[in-house]
Formats: sequence, C-alpha cells, structure tokens
Amino acid sequence: MLSISEEKGITIRSKIFGRQHYHPTAVRNVDEAVQHGPFDFILVCSKAFPGTAEMIRNAVTPRQTAIVLAQNGIGVEEDYAKLYPDNAIISGVVYLPVTQVELGIIEHGPLERFEIGVYPPGTESKGHCEQLSDLFKAGGGSAPVFEDVQPLKWIKVAVNAAWNPTTALTLCDDANYLRSSPRAEEMIRKIMREVGTVATAAGYPNVITDEVIERDIQRPIDRIKTGGKEPSMLTDVREGRALEVEAIVGNTLRIGEKHGVVTPFLEMLYVLAKGRSYALAPDERWKPIARHD
Repeated sequence: MLSISEEKGITIRSKIFGRQHYHPTAVRNVDEAVQHGPFDFILVCSKAFPGTAEMIRNAVTPRQTAIVLAQNGIGVEEDYAKLYPDNAIISGVVYLPVTQVELGIIEHGPLERFEIGVYPPGTESKGHCEQLSDLFKAGGGSAPVFEDVQPLKWIKVAVNAAWNPTTALTLCDDANYLRSSPRAEEMIRKIMREVGTVATAAGYPNVITDEVIERDIQRPIDRIKTGGKEPSMLTDVREGRALEVEAIVGNTLRIGEKHGVVTPFLEMLYVLAKGRSYALAPDERWKPIARHD
C-alpha cells in the first residue's frame, strides 16, 4: 500500500470535491515521521485501539504539538491527556463516508464534517481549535468548533454502539438487519436509549433524545428499498480485522458501571463482539486467560 501511494498517489472520487489526485508524503512508522517535524498538529485517524496514544510519543513536541483525535468512541481522550499533559488535546466527531474501492482509489460520499472541541472542555486551547478549523475551511472543508464537543461524541457513540456490533455479529448491513426481524428496529432504539442513560449519568442529559434516535433510524429505513450500508465493524469482520470494541462499547459500559447504571444490552453486545474480535485475531489466542473463580 505504501508503494502504491508513493508511485501512483491516491485518487479520491468525491461527490463534494470532484476527482482529486495527490501524492502524500508516506512513512512506515512514527520514527520516520519525526524527520519531517516538529509538528503543530498531529491528526490521529486510526481506530482507537488500546496503546494508540503511546505510538505517537516520539513525534509530540511538548507545549507545541496539538493532538487531534479523529476517532470513534467515548473517553478516548484520557490516555492522551495523561501521556501529554503539556499539549493541547482536540477531540472530534467525524462524518466522512468513504470506501476504498481498490488500492489507491477512494470514493467519498455526499457528507464531510469534522466537529471539534478542546479536551477537557474549558481548557485554554481553543486557539488551536480555531486555527485547525481555519485550515479545514481554507481547503474547502468544514470543521466547526464547539465549546464542548462531548454531547456530539455521545450521539455518535450511541449510533455506533447500536449499529456496529449488531451488524458485525449478524453479518447484515443496516437495511438487511432491519429486514431480518420485526424486533430488529426496536432493538436499535433500546440500545441507543441505554447509551443515553449512561450519558445522562455522566453529566450529559437530554442529548440522546427520541428525536435523535428516530432521525438516525430513518436513514437505514430509507435504504431498505435501495440497498443498505456496512458499518465499519461489519467491514472489519469481512476483512478479518480486529474490532474497535473497547472504545465504542467497552468504554460506554465502564462509564455506566462507574455511575451505577445497569446496561444489559451493552454488556451483551460487548461480550459477543469481543468474542467475535477474538476469533478474528489469532495472535491473541495464545495469551493466558485471567480466571475469576
């Protein structure tokens, strides 16, 4: 993949920006990237797997580099804040439907939005957010700045916690999942409401409302006649990749436990999705199991 980018570049076929082609400066690891620094911003776009925060350490310049998290999940900022206390942390919610149709060819749908805010809210790093937002605007993109982006992250994690593990476990895209059972649609609502209960306990009430839930469900309902979409976890299952369970479901479950919220749907999804991910990650199978006898 690296050689394709270096030799031929990347072509993006976008419904917003048209056909774009560019040659990125590609490196194999963070140590190679350091030679291009120091950096004002490091944009972390990987899946939020445990240990990701440590990987960028050598590229972070204290009191200079702003770390921008374009990652799904809730509570993903904490590891970065602990490791880089002298750096601005910007957290974001990404809406960017893209599909790699072949090596070096990306198709981009009719939506692009990166909602950003400092972490924790109220810290003296808003200037970094404004600067980043201006860079996006200069390129024709949109990155609105919010005083507190966490309510938006709770909405996104409610959507992801409901649809990602459900489709990954059933091997149905969102439309086929809704076709599969008369109870399927209501189950999505129940999971999203459960995430809303956790959000309320964590200090964000009235965020995941019935209006938010119905707006989200209507999109796959509209796709029943035209064809469904694959959430990323389902794509990962089909490609044999480990699943982003901890950041999306695990963190939500643990926040609920911390606040005494009972979350039976999330707990079931977490256990089953972890099992599915375990089956897809043979390197993890040999490790001894901690027993709770």
